[in-house]
Amino acid sequence: MPVQVRDATPADAAAVAELLGELGYPTTATEVASRLRRFGADPASRVLLAEVDGDIAGLVATHLVPRLEEDRPSSRIVAIVTAAAHRRAGIGTALTEAAAAEARELDACRLDLSSGDWRADAHSFYERLGFVDRARSYTRWL
Repeated sequence: MPVQVRDATPADAAAVAELLGELGYPTTATEVASRLRRFGADPASRVLLAEVDGDIAGLVATHLVPRLEEDRPSSRIVAIVTAAAHRRAGIGTALTEAAAAEARELDACRLDLSSGDWRADAHSFYERLGFVDRARSYTRWL
């Protein structure tokens, strides 16, 4: 089935909330609608959705990050998920390639992402797409 990749809008909030829940981040459609409006107002941020036969099958959210150590920014994937019913059908690849294409258009030097240690399947997927494990990620909750 053909995958259509398009920008998310606040009208997609319920589907996005469901996807974020599958990723392990439960939220409400109301909260997501507000976040989608915030992303939409920020020219450095974008949320793309993959649609298959009218169903939202996945999402990728990106943010352009200025680099102090380089002249060009990097593009950071801040969220990526494929709906369970659509996994292993090329959705994640299509979303990652859409994010990479946008990064190139914005003259980013690289595409970055972080992934939890417990997501071994995701790590294998990222490596198949050419990502390299070269750093640790740390979090300090505020």
